[in-house]
Amino acid sequence: MKINWCGETCFEISCSSSDKEGVLITIDDKGDKKSKADIVLKTHEFNSPDSKKDGQFVVSSFGEYESKEVFIQAVPSLSLDKKRNIIFLIEAENIRVCHLGLFGEDDLSEEQLEAISRVDILLIPIDGDKTINFKEAEKIIAKIEPNMVIPMDYKKKETLNAFLKAMGEKEIVPQDKLSVSKKNISSENEKVEIIILEAK
Repeated sequence: MKINWCGETCFEISCSSSDKEGVLITIDDKGDKKSKADIVLKTHEFNSPDSKKDGQFVVSSFGEYESKEVFIQAVPSLSLDKKRNIIFLIEAENIRVCHLGLFGEDDLSEEQLEAISRVDILLIPIDGDKTINFKEAEKIIAKIEPNMVIPMDYKKKETLNAFLKAMGEKEIVPQDKLSVSKKNISSENEKVEIIILEAK
């Protein structure tokens, strides 16, 4: 699995099915270019309905879905301004990725935590403008207990540094993408691994 951050809450995830067919997932595509994604997930922009458009599998409402051996769960939540937001759980290659979208609630509810369950890689906003801030993000990470965390939706280096400090980390060298397989993800690590991606 390869994960690229495209800025804000936009990600591209490349994975493979059991017959080695390549699958491209985009989350919160900015719409500035024609997406080649097989699966399109929208956490907070709901202009287009769920559909199969141009061969794409589009999800922008709550529920459970499956396409090309990718299992998707869309969990209800709210943004900071109390608008509808979707938390996405994506399972592919036996790796569980959680994308919190523009999550802005004070805390995760018991129902949300139960739905989220086990998480290998957590994509979490930290800006505090439209979403939770870095302190609230730290609290949510402690509840979810993922193996890896990728912060997103921040504009200033100071915000990232404050998040890293809250997580007990010093400066981390950014990567252009995260390449990971299930065997690389250890459940024995007591400490969460923070991954910083450069926005593309």
